Parts: sequence; C-alpha cells; structure tokens
Amino acid sequence: MSQRIPDRVDPRRLAREGQTLSGSLPLDSLPRLAALLQDATKEADFSLRFGRDRERRFTVDLALKAELVLECQRCLESMVLEVDTHTPLALVAGPMEAEQLPAELDPLTLAAEEYLDVAALVEDELLLAIPASPRHADAECSSHLKEQQNPLAERENDNPFAILAKLRDGENHN
Repeated sequence: MSQRIPDRVDPRRLAREGQTLSGSLPLDSLPRLAALLQDATKEADFSLRFGRDRERRFTVDLALKAELVLECQRCLESMVLEVDTHTPLALVAGPMEAEQLPAELDPLTLAAEEYLDVAALVEDELLLAIPASPRHADAECSSHLKEQQNPLAERENDNPFAILAKLRDGENHN
C-alpha cells in the first residue's frame, strides 16, 4: 500500500527501525528525467527497505518499476523502456569507504545534511537505467524493417562512392 513519502528522510533512523517506504512518483516531477522522455505522464513505483547488513552497515534496498517513453535513436519514433530494478545500496561517508564495499552493494553518499532525498534517488536510478542510445529491438524498429525490405539500398549506402559513380556514368552518356 502506498503512503505519503516525505521529500527527505533520515536513512540511519529508518534503518535502525527496519522501516520500509513505498510509493509512486510522477515522472514529470523528476526534471532531469522528464527532459529525456516523450511522455512524462506516467509514474514510477518504488520501495525503499532500510536496514543493516551483517557488517552493521546502514543499507537501503531500492526496488523500482516504471515505463519510460523514450525516442528510439534509430527510427526517431516512440519506444517504451520497461524498468524493473532492484539495487542494494550502502550508506558511505566518502570514496575510501565506497571502495571497501563488497561487489553486491552500491555506495550511497549523502549530502552534508545527512538526509536522503527520495525523489533524487529514484530519479538517479531511472537515469542509470536508460541506455546511452535507446533503440527498439530490431524486429520492432521501423528503420530496421525498412532496411530489410530494401537490402539493395543498404548496399549502395555502404559505398560512399556509389553516388559519384552514378554521376560519372551519367556524364559519359551526354
């Protein structure tokens, strides 16, 4: 069940209490992410489970689900990227402490005031989930389908001198 999540939380206190926060955030409330989306009207569902691991480190397990509508970089049409991630995080004081974490934990460094900005954490994870060049799967991309329908055009485009050869041949006939 979703609850009203404060903008900032004290992760150490929540970890000592073994609390879990879950909720939804409108994608249009995440400005860095919304700028990359073609449709920011959807929501991201998240769950933050606070606790401690066997080494007594403060941990946050972030589970996140969202549908991001992006622009395919191949055909420039809309595509949906399904995000369903689980990220185990450990609170760290700095880079030295982060280097000592086991591989299964990602570092989470807090700002000077020691509070966790929930929306910023969700937004960061969603941004990390977006590939550098989002594209449809080959079977779904209209650009790729057009290339398959006209393989001859693709071969001509592979040769940068094909157009020059056509021009030269056209001049020889005059």
